[in-house]
Amino acid sequence: MSQRNNGKPKESRRGRPTTGRDPVVAVRLPREAIADVDRLARALGLSSRSDAIRYMIIRSAASIKPRDIEGGLSLGLPTEFRSKERARFQIEVFAREPGKWRASIRRSDGSMVRVGNMRVDLFTTSVDTSTADQALQLARKAIDAGVVQ
Repeated sequence: MSQRNNGKPKESRRGRPTTGRDPVVAVRLPREAIADVDRLARALGLSSRSDAIRYMIIRSAASIKPRDIEGGLSLGLPTEFRSKERARFQIEVFAREPGKWRASIRRSDGSMVRVGNMRVDLFTTSVDTSTADQALQLARKAIDAGVVQ
């Protein structure tokens, strides 16, 4: 049964009206990442930042092959560790060339990484390893030994 409005105007709801399509997912990103997303959107002629993020997620998801790494499943994306010391860092493992793996280390909060008496945004291991797991272990050891602070 339909209800009568008794001559009262319909109250509008607060906020943006729903589109009836996909749910909203919010994410916090560093300014540099947002700038990268905006550059990608312009380069591809996309109409919005959301379109660029959807493009990257769909393309990335299609190309990533999950692999097992100590402590759980890794998708080849930056991994933030939860141990007391490692929680302050993000480690990303990458192939420099086929069969030559390295790891980059950055602070989770975006501050500078200290290596010796140098301060850098990002520290990359200088030794090639034959597997991603070995590169990850090398980065973990550098953090645990206090080489990277």
